[in-house]
Amino acid sequence: MKQNKVTSIIALVVGVVMVCTQTASADVTVVYKINASNGGGTQTIRYADKQHVRLDMGSVGNRKMSMLKLGDKVYSITGKVVQDMSQLSAMMASMGLEKKKSHKAQVPIKFEDTGKTETIAGLLGKVYRFEEKGRSHEVVLADNKDLHAAVSAAMAITRAVADMMPSGPENRIQQNAAIKNMAILRLDNTMHIQLLNNATIPAAIFKLPSAPQKMGGLGRLMKSALGR
Repeated sequence: MKQNKVTSIIALVVGVVMVCTQTASADVTVVYKINASNGGGTQTIRYADKQHVRLDMGSVGNRKMSMLKLGDKVYSITGKVVQDMSQLSAMMASMGLEKKKSHKAQVPIKFEDTGKTETIAGLLGKVYRFEEKGRSHEVVLADNKDLHAAVSAAMAITRAVADMMPSGPENRIQQNAAIKNMAILRLDNTMHIQLLNNATIPAAIFKLPSAPQKMGGLGRLMKSALGR
């Protein structure tokens, strides 16, 4: 399964439990292992509060990218290079590259409780089945306040990015009262949680390594490349 397909399905599944956001009792660190045909990688969420959230995505070959939410701003970090995603969004909109909203009828995703349970990384979860684009999947969800808060905050970051991309994943999630306070432990053999802890997160984790890049020059370069 390709990495972008994996990400799309994960977004769909995780999105269903983001309807009602809970608040964590302390700092939260979550590590997910991602399996994909290209080798996969890890996703690490560090959560202090809704205004201080970091998502680190590492892949085979030590390629790493981070997203950092500070207040209402979301930044992408690659090495020492920092980009303000709101500026990038505005630049794309000015070039007519913003994501077009879909008017297609949304198909709800329904989750079937199998009655089974599974423990992963010391966390007990319930096993559900669902169908997405004609394929059956199995997901394990846990009722854990800290995990839910951290994953909710990380999804807020990914939504901010997806909403400005021309081909971002569509949100076809139906609110399900039985699972709205749960968070994902496993999706098929595609991903599973490796770690959840409440160790204090150093303040430096939520600091930018450099000032955000100016978009003026990049915008002109992109317009020239696109002939606009």
